Amino acid sequence: MIGQALCALLILAAIFLVEFTLKVTEMGWASNLNALMIVLGGTFFATLIAYPREKLVLTARLLKGAFSGREEERGESIQTLVNLARIYRNGDIRNLEKQIPRLPQGLLKVGVELIAYRYSRDEIEQMLRREALATLNQYATAHKILHNMARLAPALGLAGTIVSLIRIFGHIQDPQNLIGYMAVALLCTFYGVILANLCFMPLSNKLRETMDQDELRMDMIQEGILDLYDHQHPKAIQYKLETMTRAIESENRDPARPKLVLMSAYEKARGANG
Repeated sequence: MIGQALCALLILAAIFLVEFTLKVTEMGWASNLNALMIVLGGTFFATLIAYPREKLVLTARLLKGAFSGREEERGESIQTLVNLARIYRNGDIRNLEKQIPRLPQGLLKVGVELIAYRYSRDEIEQMLRREALATLNQYATAHKILHNMARLAPALGLAGTIVSLIRIFGHIQDPQNLIGYMAVALLCTFYGVILANLCFMPLSNKLRETMDQDELRMDMIQEGILDLYDHQHPKAIQYKLETMTRAIESENRDPARPKLVLMSAYEKARGANG
């Protein structure tokens, strides 16, 4: 991490050095690339100082997954749980265990593995909760990274404009040419505002929306896994999960509240009884 931060600092210093020495006197590809270098490059390497490279890779992976169909994933998860319930009711635990290699990586596969390994109901519930919270913590970190990048971009854009103005006022001979130079200098501010408000902030909000959808899906999977453990009827599981999904989607949810309280009806009833 220290080596990464030092490399990022050196590259940032090189970017500003180039910005001070590079002579761009008119609008064009050179001026646009110069502005993007200090805004986009500066934002990326400044982020590398604060966060490990692995977290930036994780952010990119989560963003890629954020643009996939979450509605389809919930429907597929419900159908998979119903099919597993049929297999489990019509056979023994070995039949359920044979389905594990066919399941995609994630909370659903973990839950089926825990049933196959003969963990108790309470242990399964606790492990699923920890697994889901770990996933949501990844989303929270990625959201924070994008939010910080949205704050960095305008600041670096302003810094690039100031650097350009310093260079202009130090070398300009004819005050009549100042307007043309000012247009080049303001490009950094322009790109900083554009990248922050049309790129990083929308991506951050998209990731937050995906986080909410995955919270619903993981809560639904937990309920389905516990019902599977209890040998509930497949039709009952399907009806319960579909009803639960529709009910939660219809709620107006506050994005500032603490996320994911994974508690089954079994646990609630047990807590109410003392």
